[in-house]
Amino acid sequence: MIFIGGGLALLSIISPNVYMLGKSASWVPVIGIIVLLVGIIRCLDGLASETAQGKLYNIQGGILDIVVGFLVAFSTNDEVNYLNLLIVGYLLTQGLYRNVLLSIAKIHNPLPNQITGLVSIILGVMIWIDWPASLWFLAFSLSVDIIFRGWVLTVLASSLKKDTTTEK
Repeated sequence: MIFIGGGLALLSIISPNVYMLGKSASWVPVIGIIVLLVGIIRCLDGLASETAQGKLYNIQGGILDIVVGFLVAFSTNDEVNYLNLLIVGYLLTQGLYRNVLLSIAKIHNPLPNQITGLVSIILGVMIWIDWPASLWFLAFSLSVDIIFRGWVLTVLASSLKKDTTTEK
């Protein structure tokens, strides 16, 4: 997720006006498909989770990812304004969800999740106040969110690995 998000963030800066799906849609449809796939994987992870907290966190977040990913991927248009509110709502919801739910849940090393939630909230507010008002920034914001989600998963996996090696 770190590499895919980083590549898409870089591409949305270098080549912001890509002709895709018959419209000048930037990288937003590709990022929408990535968010959709991440949502499917999160739902499967939630179903495989042994704890109620894992099920709750992953299935609810996965459903949000699936719905928003589908709407973003298949809503190509030249107009940026209709996507702004959807992406603002998504980023703010994800940010608040990570900070509120994960402060209650017992997880290893919650600080990276809280940082990622704060970054999502900041990006959501920036889009909400229309700074900068462009399609490439929507693509960039969603890509940065994907990067930070990958980083959180990497930190979580390494902290779990350290816990299992210290128990032996």
